[in-house]
Amino acid sequence: MPIKLTSNRGFTLIEMVTTIIIASILAAGIVTYIGDSTEGFLTSANRSRLATSGRSALDRMTLEIHNALPNSVRANAASANGNQCLEFMPSLRATTYVNAPLTGSGSTTFDVINFNPSETVASPAGIYAVIYPINNTDLYNYNDNRGPLALIDSITDPNAGDGVMRITLDAQHRFNRRSPSRRLFVVDQPVSFCVVEDKLYRYENYGVEATQCTPATCLPSTLPDRSLIADEIDNTGLTAFALEAATRRRNAIISFQLNMTSEGDTVRLDHEVLTHNVP
Repeated sequence: MPIKLTSNRGFTLIEMVTTIIIASILAAGIVTYIGDSTEGFLTSANRSRLATSGRSALDRMTLEIHNALPNSVRANAASANGNQCLEFMPSLRATTYVNAPLTGSGSTTFDVINFNPSETVASPAGIYAVIYPINNTDLYNYNDNRGPLALIDSITDPNAGDGVMRITLDAQHRFNRRSPSRRLFVVDQPVSFCVVEDKLYRYENYGVEATQCTPATCLPSTLPDRSLIADEIDNTGLTAFALEAATRRRNAIISFQLNMTSEGDTVRLDHEVLTHNVP
């Protein structure tokens, strides 16, 4: 009877070990690839978040500074850890004065051309009239009786329809310089933006001070007069606010530097803003 030969198919030990090693190498590569991709995505998302936060803060400051009273912007020196403040007076409206008190002992009332849009302000107005502010030293050295800045008590329209409005001051005042274009500004109380440790704050409602206020001196410390604009800032060794004086060919320039950082990721934002300097 013929003998029937059969073959048993299977894996040898060497083949199994080789397969396990190759599979392990492939698995390790796949895990590393997925891990790197995930880390890259998280890093990109974190940096995008930091950039968005910083850009929003810069856009807000830029918008407000574009409306700053000419020659009202000032900044103190940055500390080693980057703490620094920028201050300015927000311009609310502007017009042409008719008979502003510029001689003698001054007056408590004077007329201006109608604001556009026309608007009256009841007493106490709590805002200021400004004529020809040529530097911030004179501007912030506020004096009730003389200088470029005078506290307004009210703005009225005594003869409606004649195109003239009446400004009543809080006290008798004499403006010390004539404006070549007879321009008058109405401004609000000063506003400050300050980098404090890892945060950027906005301050308001603290009055006019000859020496620039800081968080350690006369700036408010609670809401609503102090509001948080951005956090996750590390400005160590940087100057958040740098002022470059105006020249005959261009307006003054404010340079911003914000270094946003979180979870080992850093985004540096540099920005420049032209400010009006013609009073």
